[in-house]
Amino acid sequence: MNRVKAAFFSFTPPAPPDDDGSYLRWHLLDHMPEQYRLSGIQLGLRYLADADCRAARLVASGPLADVGHLVTYLVGDPVQETHDDFMALGRELAEQGRFPVRRPSLQVRMPALRRWHAAPRVLVSAEVVPFRPHRGVVVVVEEPVAAELEAWETWLEADHHPALLATPGVAGVWQFASSGAWDLHPATQGEPQHTTVIYLDEDPIVTTVALTPRLEDRWRSGAVRPVFAGPLRSMIDWEAWT
Repeated sequence: MNRVKAAFFSFTPPAPPDDDGSYLRWHLLDHMPEQYRLSGIQLGLRYLADADCRAARLVASGPLADVGHLVTYLVGDPVQETHDDFMALGRELAEQGRFPVRRPSLQVRMPALRRWHAAPRVLVSAEVVPFRPHRGVVVVVEEPVAAELEAWETWLEADHHPALLATPGVAGVWQFASSGAWDLHPATQGEPQHTTVIYLDEDPIVTTVALTPRLEDRWRSGAVRPVFAGPLRSMIDWEAWT
């Protein structure tokens, strides 16, 4: 049983050339911690796509063509209440003068958690993989093309996910998908998507190179169309835990 039921994924572009880091300091030290006031917020994480990560992308199209940052909030019960309070909290903080800068948004979604796996070598249970310190992630966002995805999803579980987990540097894989289970704010809605997060405990660029042939296998059947696939680095240095 996983206490995480869904996640907010917020994609934004790279920082402007004159950025002095104040936005990230505000977000990491003020805004993100404040979200833990909400009953269902389990974990907040921020990732950076630096120049090397952007060069290593397999796919980046449409609104996600210029991703520079990704914020994820893992959400547990009560999901609907947490979603509603999350939207209200932003307005409350803005009224307090604690939302000084708004970066352009490329996409915000709140899909449901569907599957979660841990690589056997990491020893921790699959339910806690995102809570384990990691160097970064590979994020894959796909849109369904086929009317029926049962065969593709069966292949994911039987063949693809085990292959990902056997790749050096991969600590775990969590998969999310659009859901009609909750009444979502219009800003978080859009075409149906699958979002897969591959958690990494080795260099994201090196691991992405190793994962590339396996990731390309996801799209050979034509069941889904990739709109984004690439690495991002954790915002907290790995050395903090060594």
